Amino acid sequence: MTMDTALLWMLAALNLVPGIVALRPARAETLYGIALDGPALALAMRHRAVLLALVGVLLALAALDPAWLPAAVLVAGVSKLSFVGLFLTTGPHGAPMRRIALADAGALAALGGVIALRFA
Repeated sequence: MTMDTALLWMLAALNLVPGIVALRPARAETLYGIALDGPALALAMRHRAVLLALVGVLLALAALDPAWLPAAVLVAGVSKLSFVGLFLTTGPHGAPMRRIALADAGALAALGGVIALRFA
């Protein structure tokens, strides 16, 4: 397995893990430090989980077939950059959100690595 493919699989896993919240909403407290107190918040977080899982599926497709790479990089990049940007411009935030922002910043660096490796 090449380094760029390994990075894509790692990024896919990073996005698939939050998908657990779609099926087990109580896990939101563990992952995000957020108690889903009401049905509206639970719905929003479960929907977010589905969207992140779809980003993970797209990254996995890109790991399997290079034709998916442009779409995967664009969607994952927008997802990660938007969270980091919102994190930096709002707050204060607790440790769980800081951990997610750092993971997303690392994911952006990994996406840059994938692009560099694929087009070098």
